[in-house]
Amino acid sequence: MIRRPQRSTLDRSSAASDVYKRQETIGVEDEWQVPNLTESVSVAEDGAVHITLTNLSLDKDYEIRTILTDYQVNEVKGEIVHGGMHEMNTFETPDQVRVKEFNEVEKTAEGIKFTIPKCSVLHLEVR
Repeated sequence: MIRRPQRSTLDRSSAASDVYKRQETIGVEDEWQVPNLTESVSVAEDGAVHITLTNLSLDKDYEIRTILTDYQVNEVKGEIVHGGMHEMNTFETPDQVRVKEFNEVEKTAEGIKFTIPKCSVLHLEVR
């Protein structure tokens, strides 16, 4: 499923196809299996491509290569939330889980390449 924020259009990138090529399901019982990787890609009114991915795996990082058709990558800004499955914010440790800057994106001739860590949610804004 691709979700579109208001005032955006579906992007023709292949981020989705790259994710689905290696799609696995995770979970203890068959009826409760969920995809280990999910994605959403959209283009905002100002032309920025927004890519959001989740990695639900407890032990696997995934390298993602995207192809952005008819699009020149000039700048990529990223933010990520990740950590161990049992990490949480408490009164004693209020910043255990927080949004951090993500700069580990490489421009390629066709788009971008990056690795999404286990137990994470990643948002990239490509201009």
